[in-house]
Amino acid sequence: MKTPGRWWIRVWNLALAGALSQIGFIPVVAVVGAMLCGLWLDLRLGTRPVLTAACMIVGAALGLVVMVRAAMTAAAQFRMEPPRKPEKPELGSSSPMEEHPS
Repeated sequence: MKTPGRWWIRVWNLALAGALSQIGFIPVVAVVGAMLCGLWLDLRLGTRPVLTAACMIVGAALGLVVMVRAAMTAAAQFRMEPPRKPEKPELGSSSPMEEHPS
């Protein structure tokens, strides 16, 4: 039997799981954005591969740092459900496992 009033814990955890499933895109977006920024700078300054490579390396490092921090922050927000109490067996009924041979 589900505990009434605790449905929000499951909804909260599912929402966080959805957010965590998309965290892997952060480094991709960071690297692509840094590459485009580096290409633009290289076109303006005439240093074709240098700034593109440097921006991509910095973008990859920053993307990984942001991804790990976002994952750790989201993981800390998960809620634990209280443990369920075992159901007490009715008096007078015994299972075969509870019987002791004499």
